[in-house]
Amino acid sequence: MNSYEYNDTERILDALIEGALLVKNGFIVNVNNSLLQILEYKTKDELIGNLATGVLIPSTTEKFLEFNKHLFQEVTLVATNGDLIPAILKIQDINLYGQDYKIVTILDLREFREKDSLLYKQSRLAAMGEMISMIAHQWRQPLSAISSIIAKLKIKSLKSNSKELKILDDDFDNINNYLQYMSKTIDDFRNFFKEDKQKEYLDIKDIIKIAVDMIEPTLKSKKITIELDNQKLDKIFTFKNELIQIIINLLNNTIDAIEENDIKNGHISIKFKTTKDYIRIIICDNAGGINKEIIHKVFEPYFSTKHEKNGTGLGLHMCKVILEKHFNGSINVKNQNNGACFYIDIKI
Repeated sequence: MNSYEYNDTERILDALIEGALLVKNGFIVNVNNSLLQILEYKTKDELIGNLATGVLIPSTTEKFLEFNKHLFQEVTLVATNGDLIPAILKIQDINLYGQDYKIVTILDLREFREKDSLLYKQSRLAAMGEMISMIAHQWRQPLSAISSIIAKLKIKSLKSNSKELKILDDDFDNINNYLQYMSKTIDDFRNFFKEDKQKEYLDIKDIIKIAVDMIEPTLKSKKITIELDNQKLDKIFTFKNELIQIIINLLNNTIDAIEENDIKNGHISIKFKTTKDYIRIIICDNAGGINKEIIHKVFEPYFSTKHEKNGTGLGLHMCKVILEKHFNGSINVKNQNNGACFYIDIKI
């Protein structure tokens, strides 16, 4: 193939949205820019001349995937950094300028797998929300009945001359407080699983307090203290439940880090910084920080350090997606003061 023919073929390949390889006798003759982006190569010369099987790893058993009512073979791609990428390909024989080649078109499946996983997660959350609503409905009446009984006993204790009943007065108050806490917790969880229909004017601190209350039993059981900034904040027009989801995700990650690193006096601080354009929520811990070799990857989908705990690698990625999509915001992380700090910026 002369230089004119080569340039002409290259223009055709680069016009394709999918990744593409031009192969002759098993060797790569040309590739397009889309494939370079998928595999994270810098130049086409890094691939041209190599065996196609060095990039495309066939499965030990043939696997096929239906897409747009057509069957395509599923393979694994090898990126320049060694990462394995799920993909489907289609191979066609083609004759260019009197010579026979094979053109291989490739579709990166990572985004589709991510969407499938998120849909699955959303369906599970929806089912969980329905269960929480049923539990709330079934528990409401018994909790109310117990509260009424406690109130009657308290009245009797006040009217009675019995010292024993009067001693129980504080216990009655404690029991009633626990009942109110249980009732409020049920409402918090039920409201959390409701789909937000519209934005509301809300105090960021109130939203964070709800999130903290929802995981308070975990904090107490692991003896982790939490410090919440008392700074006065203006209300903002935002989605309540999605912000709760972000805070809970970050706090759960922090709790896991404190536990995994065996920190005896675990501590989390939540502080705020405001400007005319945004509110910044700063969540810091004393868990020892994040390994500098992986800290830049923590918001990538499917990246997880919790494989032994069945980590999905979607928690922090979901925080990033929700912030960017619904809050016109951003999230970053830095190591400082023997821990990690997450910076959440929400546009006002």
